[in-house]
Amino acid sequence: MFILIICTVGGSPEPLIESLKHWRPQRIIFFPSPETRNFIEEKILPLARAEDAPLPPGCYDTYPILDSQDFTACVRRMREARDRIQEWLGRGPEYQVVFDFTGGTKCMTAALALTAHRWPGRFSYIGASAVGEAGRDKQGVGIVVSGKEQVLHFQNPWDALGYQVVEEAVTLCERGDHGSAAAIVAAARDKTTDPTVKRELATLTSLAEACAAWDRFDHQNAHKRLKDVQTNLNDFISLFGRPVRDYLTAWIERSLPLLRTLKDSRTVTPALINDLLANARRRADEGRWDDAVARLYRAVEALAQLRLRAKYGIEDTGRTPLANLPPDLQEKWAAKAGRDGCVKIGLQDAYALLKAWGDDLAERFAALGWDKVEVAEKENNKNISPLAARNDSILAHGFTPVKEKVFRRLWDGCLKLAQVDPDDLPHFPKLGGR
Repeated sequence: MFILIICTVGGSPEPLIESLKHWRPQRIIFFPSPETRNFIEEKILPLARAEDAPLPPGCYDTYPILDSQDFTACVRRMREARDRIQEWLGRGPEYQVVFDFTGGTKCMTAALALTAHRWPGRFSYIGASAVGEAGRDKQGVGIVVSGKEQVLHFQNPWDALGYQVVEEAVTLCERGDHGSAAAIVAAARDKTTDPTVKRELATLTSLAEACAAWDRFDHQNAHKRLKDVQTNLNDFISLFGRPVRDYLTAWIERSLPLLRTLKDSRTVTPALINDLLANARRRADEGRWDDAVARLYRAVEALAQLRLRAKYGIEDTGRTPLANLPPDLQEKWAAKAGRDGCVKIGLQDAYALLKAWGDDLAERFAALGWDKVEVAEKENNKNISPLAARNDSILAHGFTPVKEKVFRRLWDGCLKLAQVDPDDLPHFPKLGGR
């Protein structure tokens, strides 16, 4: 194993020498204060040689702390070593990092502990070799007495307790990447041996998996995973605190009935249309305009299909008997009918049929100007229907990427067409802040 030690330098070199003797590092990064910067050459290196723990030339780097009482400055300086640490860890699993925060000011040691939690490694601290006053001066509350040092080391608690991966998972969820969040939490769950932590991480995994499934319209699996979360809601107290647990409790109570409706639906429903709109909004939040517009286009089509079925008995727009249509449309669409006397009704035809019956949904569609079939020849032509721009996109029939302004026009129009308040659409929980 090859060890890189990251250490703060205080006024007593003996504890640090004890750490070097214990770990026998191949490389060191020192963080000295202005008062201890010269200690490395004047005290630490000679003492290390004398204690049979010599440091070869060029095996260490020094990152001086300009103000050892400025916590922010300490953190900023320590972060500058990030590239060297990542390069060391990237050499292979046998390359390890140890963070020794024994020496230095309180700001320096706190800064190292805070900064190090982002990196895999072990924490090391030099304490007294005996319990009580024997190992310390000042009646047991001062510095460790020379010759009484003991190396205490332990796993990074952010890794051991899963806190590190929870932070990363929350960030991924905030970005809409629930699948990746579930994967990294599941990996941490499988590694930990603490049964309480394992259960807490399992519950968080289920929540992320539920959102990931919901995001891909797998409502059956989303409902199942969310039921698992509901039975273990108290696990979120340890991970996030009671307010977040209560927030998630309310969110799940609202979401489970909706998911039950969605998973049991065999045809288009108002709930499914709202789900499409919510999904489109999430894709837009990610800047995936083509995906967002594709979902909005489907929602526009689904609105017409829902109205045709609920009000006019048209159960299948993919196979509608010509005889069930108004006489003028029977004549107009006769050439499109198959041998079975049925026609396939697309989006524009569906709204034309609703218009023939005087339906108010068709009136709102026309008021948006979406009943005009146009080719998106000029991107800056504001009169072009966003539906036409969608047809020209790479996810439909063309090769032109959809721009944000097309999404915004289609989004605003969809809300008017569906007569939906965006605040009423389903949403995913925000673990990083409500």
